[in-house]
Amino acid sequence: MQSLLLYLAVGALVGYFLSMINRRLGPIVLLALSLYGLFTLWNMPIGSVEGLFGFEDILQFTALSKYFSIITLIVFSCYAFFNIVWISKAKRPHAFSALSILTLFGTLGVFLTPHLIALYIFWEIAVVASLFIVPMGKEDSKKATIWYVVISSIGSYMFLYGTFLVYSKYGTFNLFEISGNIASEGAGFKWLVSFLLLGAGIAKSGIFPLHVWLRNVHGNAPDTFSAVLSGQLVKMGSYIIALLLGSFPIATMFSQFYAGVNIFSYVLIWLGNVSILIGTFMAIKQNDMKMLMAYSTVANGGYILIGLALLDQVGFAGGLFHVINHALAATMIFLSFAAVVYRTGTTKIDEMGGLIFKMPVTFVTYLVGIISIAGIPPTSGFVSKWMIFQSLISKGMFVTAMFAFVGSIGSFLYVFRPLAGVFLGQLKRKDKDVKEAPMIMLIPMIILVALTILWGVFPQQVLVWVTDVQRQFGMEPFKFDGTVLYSSLGHWDSWTVFVMFMVGFIIAAVIYILMPKGKKIPLDDQYTSGEFLHNFDLYHYATKYYAFLEREYEGHPSFEDWYTSIVNVLKAIGKGVDYLVRRTASAYAFWMAVVLALLLWVRW
Repeated sequence: MQSLLLYLAVGALVGYFLSMINRRLGPIVLLALSLYGLFTLWNMPIGSVEGLFGFEDILQFTALSKYFSIITLIVFSCYAFFNIVWISKAKRPHAFSALSILTLFGTLGVFLTPHLIALYIFWEIAVVASLFIVPMGKEDSKKATIWYVVISSIGSYMFLYGTFLVYSKYGTFNLFEISGNIASEGAGFKWLVSFLLLGAGIAKSGIFPLHVWLRNVHGNAPDTFSAVLSGQLVKMGSYIIALLLGSFPIATMFSQFYAGVNIFSYVLIWLGNVSILIGTFMAIKQNDMKMLMAYSTVANGGYILIGLALLDQVGFAGGLFHVINHALAATMIFLSFAAVVYRTGTTKIDEMGGLIFKMPVTFVTYLVGIISIAGIPPTSGFVSKWMIFQSLISKGMFVTAMFAFVGSIGSFLYVFRPLAGVFLGQLKRKDKDVKEAPMIMLIPMIILVALTILWGVFPQQVLVWVTDVQRQFGMEPFKFDGTVLYSSLGHWDSWTVFVMFMVGFIIAAVIYILMPKGKKIPLDDQYTSGEFLHNFDLYHYATKYYAFLEREYEGHPSFEDWYTSIVNVLKAIGKGVDYLVRRTASAYAFWMAVVLALLLWVRW
């Protein structure tokens, strides 16, 4: 662990200077470090303890560390591989590569230490490094960076305050030592500490009400880095939530409220419910494909939070499984978007169409990604959602199950919008010379597709990691036997279902081959019934795609507008103070006298 982190710290400098010689060398350095880290941590025994920078036992390799580190390194490996070609489009490629390596350094540091101050330092390294990458994207990325700074700062300061609060009480920064003592404290202290420490996780995960940064940041960041933001950096928040809910004796710290769920977990579950609802309905409205998937990240963060907050055998395992499922799906979707933008230069859905014929591999990547997001077998997305639904229904939590069901149905709607608007329909004249993405870009997308299907059909490897985490926290591990998954309501055999899918596919293929073929007609005739086209590009409508749904909630309240109004009030107050204080020395003296007079009046 220590050597890996040192290599990453040095690698950031090496990547910076090598990128100045050849911009492709930076991503190659990141790829080499990611693969080295993946090999090292995959084979490292759980329970390993090491020092760092002269501090003893500050690094600890737990089952949860292994799980999140492997997810992170898979995402960064694919991101780095893709960037070898994409980096030609990047602004300041040397800084981009160095900051990407620093982001990986900080993220792995977060996962590898139970020491709260060390965790905070690594957290800030990851956040600050990513913070400097975001403005390298679109023109509006600087405004997005402000949102990122504000929300990240809220979460970070909550975590830091909670850290010093527990240190003042117990004299230690070690989370596992703290968790053994906190159950005996008063209710107010337990609520405050849990709320503060989880604040960083909620903010980084994009959970309501701290979700407003995701749309702007994901939508305006450099195209490939959006894959890291959604597929990995958001998972730092999921890690904090899983770590605290698993380490703290939450079930005994707080009173039981409903269906065997304690009151604190129930509050978190409802935050997850609202996140699913907001993420789903706001994603449906988006015309920018990256902003659409940003809201999808909000919704899927809600699923993860619900699963983890259930704190039972099936639900907690489902929440952890959904972490890796969404990491893979979001990464492949954002990389497919990056490939599309690389060739077309736009993220607007209504400015594209018909790219399935020009970019078939990119289309298949996006298709598998959205199938997984929607929770359809044989992808890994079905496995995680099946586990979460099984837990909710077995507990009789039908309202939350309804929210989760609405989110799943809604995901069909919003993921279909880029499918129809970008890949299907008429090919725009401006895109008639578009080609498939370069092979180096396609390889990481194919790897992600393969992993999503592999772990959907054979989920054993992921479930071994998940059950190791459950044992670490003293939970009853999820039960499975090969490809058969068990819950109190029944079981699911992913291999049997996969075979049924393949049999159905083969039968359909045979029928298609043997049956007489229909007449092949030009694509345009499907829109015009053979009539003359007056304007080629106006027969594929992608603007206001779901207008019939959007009008039902177009007057919805907006937390982003509410936060903006607070900012405007603070700016007005600042201007007033500036006017009163900085005009003249006499004005300054006058207001000082007024303040002193008020203080004396209050004192008397």
